[in-house]
Amino acid sequence: MKKPAVSFSDFQKLDIRVGEVKEAAFVEGSRNLISMKIDLGEEYGLVEIMAGIGNYYQADEVVGKKFAFVANLEPKKMMGRESNGMTLMVDIEGKPVIVPLDKDLPNGAIVC
Repeated sequence: MKKPAVSFSDFQKLDIRVGEVKEAAFVEGSRNLISMKIDLGEEYGLVEIMAGIGNYYQADEVVGKKFAFVANLEPKKMMGRESNGMTLMVDIEGKPVIVPLDKDLPNGAIVC
């Protein structure tokens, strides 16, 4: 589904960063929601980000890996907890696929 165009200035508001998953666990009471502790580098530090990927990934599969995250997304309550960002993924026929980044990229590096 093609989405409407956004202005370049709106796109520039997104702060997309390299983050390393330090911890991950299923959220109690949810079959699909995984809570991750993400190291987003010096400016953001360690943040909690939730992702509805539990039907496709085990929590331990993402620990130690680096992915791209929207670091400045407005916080959202999920299952009584606060998610402070969003994992960027590829949608393949309705299945979320996390795109791994090179392990040598520094945490917090800006994705542009």
